[in-house]
Amino acid sequence: MGFAPAALAALASSFQIAGLTVLVCTPVAVALAAWMARAPWRGKLVVDTLILLPMALPPAVVGLVLAGGLRAPGGPSDWLSMYTGWQPGLYPAGAMLAAVLMTLPLMVRVLRPAFEAGDAMLGPVARTLGASPWQTWWTVSLPMAWPAVLSAAALGLAAAWGETGATLVVATVLVPHPPGASTDTAPLALVAALRQADGGRVAWQLAWASLGVAVVAMLLSEWGRAHWRQRTRQWAHPAAGAAA
Repeated sequence: MGFAPAALAALASSFQIAGLTVLVCTPVAVALAAWMARAPWRGKLVVDTLILLPMALPPAVVGLVLAGGLRAPGGPSDWLSMYTGWQPGLYPAGAMLAAVLMTLPLMVRVLRPAFEAGDAMLGPVARTLGASPWQTWWTVSLPMAWPAVLSAAALGLAAAWGETGATLVVATVLVPHPPGASTDTAPLALVAALRQADGGRVAWQLAWASLGVAVVAMLLSEWGRAHWRQRTRQWAHPAAGAAA
């Protein structure tokens, strides 16, 4: 028995939102994690806290702040509409913004230890050999951290796929865009299906599909994390790594 059309539409929406979110968040998370791993400076603790704050807030609060910013008179939504003629709607812009705000801090938190470890072990050596800070980061820190980047991206995909709270709040103030498009991601469609008398089949289809996405994402995330830990041990103890 194949998937119901409503389930397929919701899965397609979730894949698009989650995929776009990871594409946007990954380079930003890498840059922020590398920057946060640098030596402390006055006020750095406050900035670090602000970057990670959405991860600790209830998703509904993040959605409320986002919705208020988009719909405030003279806010980003009005500015975009005035100068570009484009007004962000729930799908995909609003849903993706909500997913980005909830996913980015998580990815940064996962990536930060990788850059801290790389800088501590090999950064000083590279700089004594004449490498600039940018060359050190590009040729040492980033190659060493790439398994952690994969781990963070996979975890971000799972988080973006399951994001519901902030999206629900944003959905109350943003109209669907473009008109007629499916605006329900898999979690939202599952909740809607459970409210219908005959929605059990669709709900279970979405639940099993989401479980499959979560399993694959977690396997990739853990594989990346294990590969990064192995690489870190080998770089820290080259003789032991060669013997192994």
